[in-house]
Amino acid sequence: MIRTTLALTLALCAFPALADDKTKVRTVDVEADISAISNPAAAAYWTNVADDVENAIVARITDRTADDGVKISVDISEVELANAFENITNVADTRMVGTVNISSETDNSEFNSYELTVSVNEALPYFPPGTTVVMIQRDTPEYYKAMVEAFANAVIERL
Repeated sequence: MIRTTLALTLALCAFPALADDKTKVRTVDVEADISAISNPAAAAYWTNVADDVENAIVARITDRTADDGVKISVDISEVELANAFENITNVADTRMVGTVNISSETDNSEFNSYELTVSVNEALPYFPPGTTVVMIQRDTPEYYKAMVEAFANAVIERL
């Protein structure tokens, strides 16, 4: 009993320290070259994707901002939209691809660069409850929002 209480007390005391250990962020910058997006349906529908991804990232880090934090730069290079039939038959994929760069002016250990690909499978948790996967339509606000949220969440998870 005493060991359990002591272990629980130590765990509870350590939790705030772990929360403070999150990477702080100074700025977020997202760009997308719509002309580089090869899918015409994506280019026509996703014209504000850079601003929306940037806002989604910022919404997730409001408690992690600091003047000496890292800079998150994202360059979205591809958005491909596939309908449910194309996804199921593997003829085409729905995905968003971008290069993510993390840099810091004050901490040389805070650098990272990677290509991030998010498919509709990672976006499924962001669709409204009760959404049937085979009935998802790619030209709806819910579809767009789910892909943006999934991409932003993936950036923050790797931070």
